[in-house]
Amino acid sequence: MKNTIKRYVKLRFQTKINHDDQTDSYEFTTRGQLFHKGSQDYLRFEEDLSDDHSVQTTMKWDGRELMLIRQGSILMRQGFIVGEETLGRYVTPDASWETKAMTEKLSVQWPSGKNRGRIKLVYKFMLQGQETGTHEVRLTLEEDTTK
Repeated sequence: MKNTIKRYVKLRFQTKINHDDQTDSYEFTTRGQLFHKGSQDYLRFEEDLSDDHSVQTTMKWDGRELMLIRQGSILMRQGFIVGEETLGRYVTPDASWETKAMTEKLSVQWPSGKNRGRIKLVYKFMLQGQETGTHEVRLTLEEDTTK
């Protein structure tokens, strides 16, 4: 994706968390914007957590690191680099925790023409030193031509 024009996308966000013998899943669909600035690509969308709480999510991709930035009722900043442990932070109105991610897989493909784009991310996550399991995140992106 080389142009600086904002493109609107429809996206499907799916996450699975495997911890011990349990699997939790979470999924939603929304619309977002995709744009290029400097040497990085950005995907921005809003996630509704409840009727009165939402989070603005930005994913920033430089070709090596995917940076996840969440702002709203939850603040979070976490980088993901394949084969590396990265530090981050997760903040709620009540507390702030250090996070660590060990990224196992990361693939980013932006939509072009009639092709869908995909982001796939698999990582082990720790919150304040406690392992929360293996997280598998999949985003499917499709250009939204209705806007």
